[in-house]
Amino acid sequence: MAGQRVGGLVYVPGSATAASPAPLVVCCHGMDGSHLRVAPVAQRLAAQGAVAVCFDFRGGGGAASQGKAEDMSVLTELADLEGVLAQVSRWDVVDATRVALFGVSLGGAVAALAAARHPSQVSALALWYPALGLAEDLRSRFPTLAAVPQRYEHRGTVLGRAYAADAWDLDVYAEVAAYRRPVLIIHGDQDRSVPLTSSQRAVRAFPDAELVTVPGAGHGFGDERWERAVGRTVEFLRWNEVLD
Repeated sequence: MAGQRVGGLVYVPGSATAASPAPLVVCCHGMDGSHLRVAPVAQRLAAQGAVAVCFDFRGGGGAASQGKAEDMSVLTELADLEGVLAQVSRWDVVDATRVALFGVSLGGAVAALAAARHPSQVSALALWYPALGLAEDLRSRFPTLAAVPQRYEHRGTVLGRAYAADAWDLDVYAEVAAYRRPVLIIHGDQDRSVPLTSSQRAVRAFPDAELVTVPGAGHGFGDERWERAVGRTVEFLRWNEVLD
C-alpha cells in the first residue's frame, strides 16, 4: 500500500490492478481542516482493500489548498468533490461499480449532497458528525441574508458572504431524501458544534440510514472511540459489498 501526494493523498492497495480493480472510497475533511484530518481513515480503508482518496477542498486549512476560506462555500466544496470523484472513478485500478463517500462535519454535508445528486454513482455513504443543518445555523445567527457581513467568524474560521449566500436556502435534509442507498452516521452525544439532533433528523430524512451514537464524544473522536468508529465504518462498507 503506497501513499502518494496529489493535492492530498491517494492510498492504493497492492492488490489493485487494471485486471483486478479495487473499490473506491473518497474521504472529505471538515471546515478549516485538510486531507490530513481524514488520512488515517483513508489508510485504514486502503488496508481493507479500497483505493482511498483524501484531498484538500479549496479554501481549506491544508498547506496545499488553493483559494481563501472567505471564498469557500458548501457548493464550492461540492464542485471540488464532484471533480475528484469524476477523475478518480476513471482510474483503471478502480472498480467504478463500488464507490463510497466518507465525510466528517462539513465534509459530511458535502458528501451527502454529492451522493444525493449522483445516486447511481455512489454505492454507500458513511458520515461522522455531519453538519447537515448548516443553513439553520446561519439563519439562527443572522436575521436575513442581507444582514450577513462580507467577512465573519464561525467557530474560529473566517468565512465570507459566499458561504452564507450558497447555504442560506439550501435544504440539505430535503435533498438527501433522494438518496436511497445505505447510509451510516456516527455522532457523539456531547457534540457542541454539530448537535446530535441534526443526525437524528438526518436518519428520518434518509430512506435507508443507521445512526450510531457515541456516548461522551464531542465533535471528533479520539483513541478507542476513533477505533470503534473506524471499525463500524469498515463493517458497514463490507456489509454493503463496497469492501470485500
